[in-house]
Amino acid sequence: MAGMVAAVVLAAGASTRMGSAKLLLPLGGEPLVRRAARQVLAAGFDDVLVVVGYQFQQIVAALAGLPCRPIVNHQYEMGLGSSFRAAVEALGESEAAMFTLADQPFVTEHEYRALVETYRRCPGGIVVAQYGDVVAPPHVFAREFYAELSQLERGARPVLHRHADRTTMVRFPPDLLLDVDTPEDYERAIERLSASR
Repeated sequence: MAGMVAAVVLAAGASTRMGSAKLLLPLGGEPLVRRAARQVLAAGFDDVLVVVGYQFQQIVAALAGLPCRPIVNHQYEMGLGSSFRAAVEALGESEAAMFTLADQPFVTEHEYRALVETYRRCPGGIVVAQYGDVVAPPHVFAREFYAELSQLERGARPVLHRHADRTTMVRFPPDLLLDVDTPEDYERAIERLSASR
C-alpha cells in the first residue's frame, strides 16, 4: 500500500549472554518485549510486527492485548539474518519498514516517531539512528532494500555501507544506546529507570 510504513521488532534471540529469556524480564512493571512493542505502537506505524523465536509462546503471551502481529521465526538459532528474512516475508505491501531491537529499553516513542517522520519527509532511502559516534538500530529501509535485508546473516551494517549515499542520519543522545544483553546490563537498566523517576 502506497505510503504505508511498517515497524519490525526483532525479538527472536536466545538470550545466551543473559542465561534466561531476557525479553521476559520485568522493567518498569512490564516485560522488556512488551515495553519495546508498546513504544513502537505509540509512534504511529501502519503495521507492527514482532519477530519471535526463542520461547515464542511466552513472548507472544507477554504481548497479549497489543495490536501487533507476532511472526514466528522457527530458524532463529541461525542468527539475526533469519529474523530479517521472516520479517521481509511478512511485510506485505508496505512502502518501508523500520527494524528495531526489543532489548533497547531507552529508545522510546519519541525516537521511533522521529525516524518515521524523517523517512516520510524524504522517502525512498534509508534512515538510520546515530547515538553520538555510534550508528545502531533502529533503522528505516525503503521497500527496494527488502531483498538485500533478506540476504543478511547478522545485522544490517552491510546494507548501510553499500548505500551510504542513500542514507539520512537522525541523531539521538548517546545514553539511549543501552542493549540489555547481560545481567549487568539489566541491573544498569533498572538503576537508570529508577533514577529517572
